[in-house]
Amino acid sequence: MKFKSQLLIITSLLFFSVACFAQSSWRVGLGLNPGVATSKAFRYTLGADIRVQKNFNDRIAGTLTAGFTHFFEKDHFANYSQYGSPYNVIPVKAGIKYFVGNQLYLGGEAGAGIAFEQWGTSFLWSPSVGMAFRNGWDVSLKYEDYTKSPVTKDVALRLAYGFGPRKLATHKRNSTNSGWHLGVALTPGLTTTAFEDFVLGGEVSVNKNLTSNLEAFVSGGYTHYFKGYTGYRVIQSSGEWVVDITGERKGFIPVKTGLRLYAGNQFYVSGEAGAAFAMNGRINFVYAPSAGLALNNGLDVGIRYDRYSEGNMPNVMSLKLGYRFKL
Repeated sequence: MKFKSQLLIITSLLFFSVACFAQSSWRVGLGLNPGVATSKAFRYTLGADIRVQKNFNDRIAGTLTAGFTHFFEKDHFANYSQYGSPYNVIPVKAGIKYFVGNQLYLGGEAGAGIAFEQWGTSFLWSPSVGMAFRNGWDVSLKYEDYTKSPVTKDVALRLAYGFGPRKLATHKRNSTNSGWHLGVALTPGLTTTAFEDFVLGGEVSVNKNLTSNLEAFVSGGYTHYFKGYTGYRVIQSSGEWVVDITGERKGFIPVKTGLRLYAGNQFYVSGEAGAAFAMNGRINFVYAPSAGLALNNGLDVGIRYDRYSEGNMPNVMSLKLGYRFKL
C-alpha cells in the first residue's frame, strides 16, 4: 500500500509537469548526478533526474525535478549496524533559479525524498550554484540534505542537457516519425532492494504509431545481475541487520508491452507490463513506468523503474540508452 501511494505521487507529478509543459513555454532537461556523501556511513552517490523549467523573466526561473539517487555504502555499514539497507531514494523537488548574469545562477530546491526499505520518506532541501549555457548544457554543484537521517547528505555535480519547449495541445509530430520502428537499447541500473547489485540489460523493441502523439510497443531482452540470487530476506543477527540469500541466479528474460505518450517531438512518458522469465524457471509479473527523450537523430534516452511482483527478483532503477531504426 505504501509503495502504491508513492508511485501515485510520482505519476501525478509527472503528469502535472506534462500539463504545465503543454500550456506554457517550459524546458525539459535530463541530468546525471555523481557525488560524494558527507557522512562516514556512505562513500559515493550517483543519481539521474528529469527537470521541467519555466522562465518567468530574464532573471528568475522555476523548476520541478524528479529522479533517483543511490548512496554507495562503506563495507556494508562498518561500525554503523543501525542502518540495515543501502539508501536508495526518489527525490521530488520544486525550486527557483536566480540568474546573476546571462549564464551564472544560484538555485534552491525543497521537497520530499521517497526512500526504500526502513528509510521512509524525508524532507529534502538543496542549494546549488551553476552555469546554464546557450547550447542547452547546464552544469551545477549542489548540496542535498535528506533531513530524516544524519547520514543521508551529499555534495554532487549535476551534468544536464535541456531541450526547448513544445506544446502538446497544438503539436503534431513530424511525418518522418510515423509508422513502424525497431529499437535496440542498453539498460544499466541498480537494484533498489536490500541486496545491493549492479544490473546490465539489453533489449529489442518494435514500435508502432497509433496517433501523432501515441505509440504502442512490444519489447524483449535479457537482464543480468552481477551478484545474482533467487531470493532474500532481511534478518537481525547478533544485533546487526543482514541479508539472508536463498539461492543463486544471474539473470532473466523480460517480455513486455506498453504505450508511450509524447509531449512534443521528443519528450515522452510511458508505461509497460509483462512477464520476466528467470533462469531457474521462476516467472514474475513486471510493470515499469518510464520517461525520456526520443531524439530526431534516432537516439532514445530515458530512466525506468522496473517493479516485480515477488521478492525473488529485485526491483531496478535503470538508465535507458537506445537507438531507433525506421522500418
